[in-house]
Amino acid sequence: MKKIKLSEILTPDVITVATGIALREVLSTMAALRISCVLAVNSKNQPLGIFTEQDALRVLAGQQALDGLVMADVMTIPPLCASPDMDYRDAFRLLQEHGSRHLIVTDAHNRLLGIVTEEAFLLHLGSEELTAFKTVASVMARNVATIDEGETVATAAQQMHRLQLSCIVVTRDAVPVGILTERDAVRLELDISEPGRVPVGSVMSCPLITVSPDTTLEHAIQHFASNKIRNLVVTDQGRLSGIVNRHNLVNTLRGDYVKFLQETIKKQRRKMLQLNQQCLLNKLHSTALEASANAILITDTEGIIQWANAAFSNLSGYSSDEVIGRRPKDLIKSGLQSREFYEVLWQTILSGQAWQGELVNKRRDGTLYTEELTITPVRTENDKMTHFIAVMQDISERKLLEKMQAASLDVLDKIIANQPLPDMMLAIIHHLENLFPIIRASVLQLDATTGLLRQVIAPSLPDFYASAIERLQANSDASICEMAAFSGETVIIEDVQSHPRCVPFRELAERAGFRACTATPIKDGQDNVLGIFTVYFVHPHFPGQTKLNLLKEFARLAGISIAKDKTETQRLALTTSLQNSEARYRTLVEAAPFPVVISSLADGSLLYGNDRAQLMFGISREQGIGKPAALFYVHPEERDRFVSAVLEKGLVTDYEVQLYKSGGKIIWVLLSGRVMDFDGQAALTTSFVEITDRKHYEDRLREAAAVMESTHEGVMITDLTPRIIAVNRACLAITGYTEEELIGKNPAILHSGHKDQAFYAMLWQQLLRDGHWQGEILNRRKSGEIYPQWLTISTIYNEQQEPVRYVGVFADISELKRQQAQLDFMAHHDALTRLPNRSMVETRIKQEIEQAHRHGQNLAVLFIDLDRFKIVNDSFGHPVGDELLCQVAERLAARLREGDMLARLGGDEFILLANTLSDAQDAAVLARDIIAALGEPFMLSGQHEVFIGGSIGISLFPDDGNTVTELMKNADAAMYFAKENGRNQFSFYTSELNADARHKLEMENDLRRALLHNELLLHYQAKIDLHTGKICGVEALIRWQKPDGTLMSPAEFIPLAEKTGVILTIGNLVLDRACQQIRQWLDDGLDNVHIAVNISARQFRNGNLDKLVAESLQKYQIDGRHLELELNESMLMHEPERAIETMQKLKNIGVKLSLDDFGTGYSNLAYLRRFPIDSLKIDQSFVRGMIADPGDAEIASVIINLAHRLKLSVIAEGVENETQLAFMRTNNCDELQGYLFSKALSAPEFT
Repeated sequence: MKKIKLSEILTPDVITVATGIALREVLSTMAALRISCVLAVNSKNQPLGIFTEQDALRVLAGQQALDGLVMADVMTIPPLCASPDMDYRDAFRLLQEHGSRHLIVTDAHNRLLGIVTEEAFLLHLGSEELTAFKTVASVMARNVATIDEGETVATAAQQMHRLQLSCIVVTRDAVPVGILTERDAVRLELDISEPGRVPVGSVMSCPLITVSPDTTLEHAIQHFASNKIRNLVVTDQGRLSGIVNRHNLVNTLRGDYVKFLQETIKKQRRKMLQLNQQCLLNKLHSTALEASANAILITDTEGIIQWANAAFSNLSGYSSDEVIGRRPKDLIKSGLQSREFYEVLWQTILSGQAWQGELVNKRRDGTLYTEELTITPVRTENDKMTHFIAVMQDISERKLLEKMQAASLDVLDKIIANQPLPDMMLAIIHHLENLFPIIRASVLQLDATTGLLRQVIAPSLPDFYASAIERLQANSDASICEMAAFSGETVIIEDVQSHPRCVPFRELAERAGFRACTATPIKDGQDNVLGIFTVYFVHPHFPGQTKLNLLKEFARLAGISIAKDKTETQRLALTTSLQNSEARYRTLVEAAPFPVVISSLADGSLLYGNDRAQLMFGISREQGIGKPAALFYVHPEERDRFVSAVLEKGLVTDYEVQLYKSGGKIIWVLLSGRVMDFDGQAALTTSFVEITDRKHYEDRLREAAAVMESTHEGVMITDLTPRIIAVNRACLAITGYTEEELIGKNPAILHSGHKDQAFYAMLWQQLLRDGHWQGEILNRRKSGEIYPQWLTISTIYNEQQEPVRYVGVFADISELKRQQAQLDFMAHHDALTRLPNRSMVETRIKQEIEQAHRHGQNLAVLFIDLDRFKIVNDSFGHPVGDELLCQVAERLAARLREGDMLARLGGDEFILLANTLSDAQDAAVLARDIIAALGEPFMLSGQHEVFIGGSIGISLFPDDGNTVTELMKNADAAMYFAKENGRNQFSFYTSELNADARHKLEMENDLRRALLHNELLLHYQAKIDLHTGKICGVEALIRWQKPDGTLMSPAEFIPLAEKTGVILTIGNLVLDRACQQIRQWLDDGLDNVHIAVNISARQFRNGNLDKLVAESLQKYQIDGRHLELELNESMLMHEPERAIETMQKLKNIGVKLSLDDFGTGYSNLAYLRRFPIDSLKIDQSFVRGMIADPGDAEIASVIINLAHRLKLSVIAEGVENETQLAFMRTNNCDELQGYLFSKALSAPEFT
């Protein structure tokens, strides 16, 4: 909705007048121009007040005579103002909140720009859209105020003013005949002088313009415009039904308009949100389908393709443009599925069910592939089938692998069954040709002795071709089979007729019907070529990676078969050889210099052990034979693992285990073993070497290494050269070097150059003498950075106490140094401003005193306290206060001379130490400079410009003290003197200041003791009702009765109580004693008891005054009307809004409020009208001075008149003579108080 500013709808032509113009002239202008208001402005065209038709009605209702009345007497102060940039809707709400009909528009300097009335809002609230179909009955006010035509104008005006009506309907015998409006009040105020005698029927506006309830608002608005009226009376068949005017029309239309816009905006937002969510969802679905790895087609119910993703194009070879609008069967159908297969598929999906299955399809290039297909019907909300979604996954490779796995298992079964080699080769070829019907295969075996390839099996090759191949020899210049056998790599001939190496074989291949072939080497487990696996194709062909992988797998199976056949042949030969060598082996075992045992592989029993084995295990050969070998293992399962390792590798050496030695001792041994044939059975030969001592040493090394690697401290080990032989990870992290860069280097690589040769000579001297050295040094990292290091060097000795190694353990203490520096800084500096603190400045002052004493120099200590800092802190908060302190510190530091020191003591107190002064005048110049700096504005948080100031006390050395304590104490005293004498100035210390300070301290202590010993008393001074001459109340006044009986006036101790905070205790005491006295006098039978109590500023701002008053009233069971609180004018203007809130809470309790010492402060009259007070108290200075000074008398008169206009009573205090009494009686003052009637008396004296 477009924002409309007030500047766009205001009326710039505003009638303005001076405040002193006669009211009659104002009314004449309004009547002549038919305007609703006139503004009072000053010489700068700034609005001061406004006079409206409502104000005219108020004057008419009061029957005030026009003569002598001026604009200032009757105008509304202040007028409601707003900025030209304010939105007209916000402005309308502002009018409603204040119950006003006129909004004054002013610029940034409060100068008048124009006025906005209800008519302007009616125009811009969009009434034409909301009134076209509404009737008057929907908005009219049904409770209509009426008055008989015989009643007087004054009565009608009073009724309108009291009920805040803009008009009243005049009736004759209950029938409406005319109307009296606010505009009529302007006219009547001019025309009639005695409204109390003129009947309303003679001056009413008539004839009456009426409309029926079913009249549309659009026509009603036209009536307003054409007749230049603001009120329409609604009648139904002559009976009064209601009234409609511009004011309630604007309010009603605004409510309807806002409701209409809110509903429309809500609907549009909901719809847009749903559309956005649906668009996002559709986009996500589309992205997901397009990005899917599966091929996806969307067709209509006839099978016509509507959409295809990129994966379908990759699978089929057809682009998206080529398939849109066509049927899948016309593109990819292979013909391998039956007609019945497709009938079942279509029956399923047309019934609304999903179909899933496997089928073979054809790519664009003619190749076949197997896919897993899922077709899902798509339905609308009304269950109508619209599309089919087909999701296809190419499973060709998976199907091929499944067949390959079955073939592998079949071949392996034949290998395990020890079938003849030709039978195994035949099975391999049959499986391959079944997988790929378009190929033919053969297997040739390489004779390692002759180098010839001989045909093992080729069932599908023509006989003439197989015979020719068998004659080929293995060399690099022959056939592709020979190339594969020679290179050990797969050889691919995509086209025999074009390949240069196939020229000698083209005719042979053409006769056999082959155009392409691939030869794959057959290898054993050691990568030795055993033969060639060759496949032939009838067309030019390059096998893909999948086919090559399958060919390699079949070649692997062939290799296993050939190797198995060779192994079996060799096994038979070895059996004979082993039997011949067994005798020789027994002789060698017996002569071995280490223990050897032979155990059965079948059951693990011992078969044989040499003499050294008998010695190790402590049993004879006869005792050991037949026992399980596992009995000698600490962990029997270890033997099983050892046997498994031997069986896997054939020969195992250096296998570590724990065994039981003779006597049950556990030892570590290294096992070596191999499988052999012993006496016709499979056996394990095992030899033993004991390594127990080595293992213990390794454990100690591991423990040391673990400690070394886990520590956060750097560790470096050197030989005696010294050269670095080992470092840990922490060492590398600290120095930045790699292990390779340090090993073999001298530790001097880390030296920083900050220590001389004498230092290192001393280090080595101590290390060689004591065996260790410890201390802090500076070393250099690889990056060049110098860092502090805490280093400990220790000497490592061997068993003969000879030094063999040096171990250096060190830590980077950079962070520790930084923390120490930070702690030292924090101990001597202020955390907020970073200035020196009290401790540091006192140390510095002490040093400067000693130096000044030696050299006969002068020093000055300046104690600086910020003025108005607390106001800033309380007004804007502590963060802003902290920012102010930091800015003050920066500004003062910029004024320092060389050698001066500025410190912050805490709060808003600073100390400046100035040295090398020639005389006191130098300190004065420095103080003036500081005061000038503090007097400049401070900009806080980028938006608050504040002005403070500073009070400075100066003490000089040696004149004002010879110690730190004396100088700081005396500067503090001088500062307080400067503050008490007006602030924002400096003062030098004098001895009298300490005497005054001691006096105040003694008085403060006496005052606190007085509270403990009940020395504070209440006296009561009567207040006299001037009209009756009787006592109408008393004011409670505090007195301090010293132990010697003398009474001290509050003027002597209350200022001190205010400053020290004791005033809160005193204020609570006075409030309690006054309530107690009220209770006493009520119990004594006095009925007109009213006691006024003075409230201090601290007590008022403490935040809990209302609770204290309520508790006191409750404590003594008295009504709030008996208690009056006197509030000082200045305390209320400190924070007027908060003051109004506090006063309202007090009024709610029922107490009376009086504004004390009125006229001495700077009250804003606009706030005065809002203060919920009952009376004003004229300050006694005006009463005393009215005889000698006519100005004081005039002020007193104005205060009385102002109070009466505000419906407040007036009390004059300090009335001491008959002249003052006569003046107050002449000016209608309500109550008097003073020595003329009575001095303040104790309660017994008063009663």
